Amino acid sequence: MTLMSGVMRGFIDEKIKFDVVSTSGIGAFIGLLYLAPKGKTPDQALKELPNLFVSDLLHAFVPLNFKVFYKNSPFAQMWYEFRERLQKIPVDPGSASPVARFINDSMDLVTTALTPPSLESYRKALLSQVSMLEERVDFDALRDPAFAQRFYLNAFDLSDQAQRIFGNRELGNQHVAADAFRAAQAMFLLFPPERVRGRVFTTGATHDPTGLQAIWLKERENLDMVIALDPLGPAIWRYPANIHDAFQLMLLNPIVALQVLTLALYAETERSINPPLGSNAPLQLPRLYRIPFDVPPCEIPPAYYPRMLEWTHANAVTLDRIGYCAAREFANTLNFRDSAEFEALYRYAGRLEGRSEQFLTIFRELHLFEPEWWTRSARVDREKYGPGRPTSSEEPS
Repeated sequence: MTLMSGVMRGFIDEKIKFDVVSTSGIGAFIGLLYLAPKGKTPDQALKELPNLFVSDLLHAFVPLNFKVFYKNSPFAQMWYEFRERLQKIPVDPGSASPVARFINDSMDLVTTALTPPSLESYRKALLSQVSMLEERVDFDALRDPAFAQRFYLNAFDLSDQAQRIFGNRELGNQHVAADAFRAAQAMFLLFPPERVRGRVFTTGATHDPTGLQAIWLKERENLDMVIALDPLGPAIWRYPANIHDAFQLMLLNPIVALQVLTLALYAETERSINPPLGSNAPLQLPRLYRIPFDVPPCEIPPAYYPRMLEWTHANAVTLDRIGYCAAREFANTLNFRDSAEFEALYRYAGRLEGRSEQFLTIFRELHLFEPEWWTRSARVDREKYGPGRPTSSEEPS
């Protein structure tokens, strides 16, 4: 979440304004705070997000984000409102403030624990959704005639079994917008399906986690470039650190795989139908660029990957800083977008050396038992996992 918010803050500081913001899943929250925050500037609203993460000290004992995820209960909203009225110690979002955060978050933990559970003998999901969005987003701004930017979020319609795209017009109504946002988050197991105007939806992230469908269908003739965050597949396709980490990896693995595949197919399509770089011929599809997190000085080192899914305040601040850095690096080289250096760093397609390694891997055939591949894989496994962890170094039977 804060990796995305850091990227948007970087673009704000570089005074880059987007014509279109197309989102899926939790990206909708970041997009709405960027476009239509309530009572704050976009930068202020995005800067506050680390306060939604858990005190590092408390997280060591309770490694869950009870500040964002709420117990499945008909009383969840009532207790959320009670919790929000409690007097907390003011803390700067970027400050560690270990004692203040521990005290504040302990109060949140107690109120969450005291929330009565559902009395039903069965449940459709583990969690409830509350009004956190309505308190932070000005939905009326989205339908203001002076609002020039376009915003999209997607959800999957279980009635028709089809992906639906909600735009500014639908989201200008606060009640519809809040329902549509909750539908965009309604992943099976975590949240129950949501109703929007009588229709039943689940998250669109399990069908298009990139938001590219809205670009393809509604904006392909209006844009010259699309900027996507790198999916960070290697951060998800790894050995789990513990059982909680394994649960998160189970949820994220198929979504990240679909995200990589969708970006790869879009990149391959636009590369094949667009004129070559440097040509004055019109584009058939907006060119796809990525914000990378594997390039210094804005790199997430592989050793940090197991910590990326932790809901600690320290992790939130770290990812915000990296996202901010990556966006500013991109913006600073945007003036040289025709240069080979810019294309090599940021293109998903076109120049071979500029494609993401994940993109290349999808369309590369690996022969499992080739001696060279087997030896290299064993070395990589030992470097990543160390002794005592599963490796590929054993000969196949």
